[in-house]
Amino acid sequence: MKGFKVKYWTIPVVIFIGLFLVFRSGAFSNGKATVSTTNSGVSIKATEAQLVNTVPNLMLNGSIEGKTSAIVSTKLAGRIEQVMVQEGQHVNAGDPLARLESAELGNSVRNAQDAVTKAQVNYDLAMSDYQRYQTLYSQGAISQQTLDNAEAKKRIAEADLSSATTSQSNAKEQYGYGIIAAPVDGVVANVTATVGQVVSPGTPLMAVQDISQVYAVINIEQKDLSLVKVGQKADVTVDTYDNKKFEGIVDLINPEAGTTNRMFRTKIKIDNTDGALKAGMFSKVQLATGDAIQILTVPQGAVIQKQGIYYVFTVENDKAVRHQVEIGNTTGEVIQIKSGLPSGSKVAVSNVSQLKDGDVVRIVE
Repeated sequence: MKGFKVKYWTIPVVIFIGLFLVFRSGAFSNGKATVSTTNSGVSIKATEAQLVNTVPNLMLNGSIEGKTSAIVSTKLAGRIEQVMVQEGQHVNAGDPLARLESAELGNSVRNAQDAVTKAQVNYDLAMSDYQRYQTLYSQGAISQQTLDNAEAKKRIAEADLSSATTSQSNAKEQYGYGIIAAPVDGVVANVTATVGQVVSPGTPLMAVQDISQVYAVINIEQKDLSLVKVGQKADVTVDTYDNKKFEGIVDLINPEAGTTNRMFRTKIKIDNTDGALKAGMFSKVQLATGDAIQILTVPQGAVIQKQGIYYVFTVENDKAVRHQVEIGNTTGEVIQIKSGLPSGSKVAVSNVSQLKDGDVVRIVE
């Protein structure tokens, strides 16, 4: 009888301990605790999509080219004796850039001068003889044949003098080619000439670029060609000067599309008297294509992209609602929304990548 009472008393204790362990193990965790966690939601920051005034434009990438770029080469074969300029140096048309070894050229000029001197002496003598024979012929002292012979010698001497003079001129010109001069005003670039280098006619030695005016060169797609006109204003920026805009105008649109990319090469002319822009710089060109309009914008952090499709999450009744959107240009920290988002929507701007459509959210400051 005593043993039976002991077993009866222990049953409630065993049941209590069992229930305690079950609750502690989380077997009923689908209850109140889980609901509390779910109701707290994902913490996000949110802001309202803004309508702003903006001018429709084309944003295109390009590169800077000089107004002119003359490749400098030699007209003669020879060895470079001196290079007189450095890259970045400003030169005027006719300034010497390099010189070839000129001893042989100088000898040619002297030989040509000697030939002219001899030819001149022979001509003077032939002319003197001819004039004397004319006098004698008028007096009947010599025959017509003798006079004709004197005239022939004079004409031969005259031709010899002309040939010698031409040879002298050519020799001087060749000697002048030994000095390689700047063909245009500009800045020296891409110098490859070195002292002692043996060069052939046409070998590029350097370039002289006129960058007092430069071009931002862009390519325009056929679908956008109607938006661009000669004389249209453009804003040009380069990475070197983050906050500076260079004003330009559309100066030239190639009337024929490129054979490889089917795009139209277009030049934006920019005044560059201060030389700030250099040929070869990467540029960004903005072309205004219409009057100012209002367009919806959101912070860049509000937009996510998956497999080439863009999404924005709005906050509606404390839940995240996903919207597929079409984006436009990015300016500073904001991005344009062309379609897919109602005006005045409150959009999530933080923890966006963690959100799913329908998630409960909690807005924090």
